[in-house]
Amino acid sequence: MESSKIRYLKQEEKQATRPMYEVAFPEDSTKFVDYYYSHKTKDNEIMVMEGAEQDGSFHVMIHLNPYTLSIHGRRRQIPYLVAVATGIAYRRQGKMGQVMTCLLQNLASEGVPFTFLLPADPAYYRGQGFVFFPGQPYLDRGGVCFAGTRKDMIRAASLEAASTGVWRRANAEDTAKMAVFSNRVLEGRCEIFIRRDEHYGSRLLEELATEQGGALLSENCQGINGLIFYSINHSQGWAAAEIKELLLEEDVTNEEAEEICREALEVTGCTVDRITFTSSRMMVRLTNLISLVPLLKSERPVRYQVQVTDALIAANADCFQIDINCRGGSIKRINRADVREHMDITEFTKRLFQYSAVYLHEWV
Repeated sequence: MESSKIRYLKQEEKQATRPMYEVAFPEDSTKFVDYYYSHKTKDNEIMVMEGAEQDGSFHVMIHLNPYTLSIHGRRRQIPYLVAVATGIAYRRQGKMGQVMTCLLQNLASEGVPFTFLLPADPAYYRGQGFVFFPGQPYLDRGGVCFAGTRKDMIRAASLEAASTGVWRRANAEDTAKMAVFSNRVLEGRCEIFIRRDEHYGSRLLEELATEQGGALLSENCQGINGLIFYSINHSQGWAAAEIKELLLEEDVTNEEAEEICREALEVTGCTVDRITFTSSRMMVRLTNLISLVPLLKSERPVRYQVQVTDALIAANADCFQIDINCRGGSIKRINRADVREHMDITEFTKRLFQYSAVYLHEWV
């Protein structure tokens, strides 16, 4: 019988997963894969299932790319799961389920509150305890995120605010102030988001360059008041811009967002025939309930006296009293006699995140 082993790769072994990546994700260009394996694998982890010693092949891989998230004002490093792949010869044998279970249990033992991913097959990940974040408001606007919350900000005021700046291409010297602007916009809109810094901005510019894209920023006398991150696709004589992210000071409609992006691209010398907006609907898996609850907040105080079941992570399966208010959350174990509700980990995850607006809009 063939033996197999699940483990994290050493740094010098990570490049050996590239052939598997290229087979699993043929839509990614060679230039992009070059970027990924020269930059993203510097600080990520890769968990694999490998065959018998004489085989030396990888049957399954999952990449854990680290991001610093702001969770109700507190910062935690959370892994984003990408490049989830099974070798063609090893599919439909339950191998990915074994690796995912091992990974989730490891994260739980390390005190990581949750992990997230962009699903290719949501039904599969539901079987692993993943659910869609309930509060992803930017999805209602085609992936566009704004700082403004006033619903009466319609065409005149919004377009005037967006047009008072001068659009230009961003460069490496802009990454620090881009981070400041991005964090301010996201803090005004969301409770959970990825915090930006100079390193984040530098990587993003390099990543977008692999897709013939880049970043545009709008500035006025007060500083940056708009950011656009985009890629360009050329096909059959057409040029299409994919807007990866649009961050503005004020609220605008989807139609206005497209108009702003088209004008910004034209001003900076890029004429396109079509514009689309990326929407990344993320799924989350709660891995350590004890670690998560203290990070949460709710303007309306809530209390749960609940028995939680979790088929994969034993520490989450217990009876708890959880209180969450505007100052934070607390959790303690209780007797079964004091339980008022019974919930599976998936349903309880949705309940816990229901008051958190989430903006997780990454690609790798």
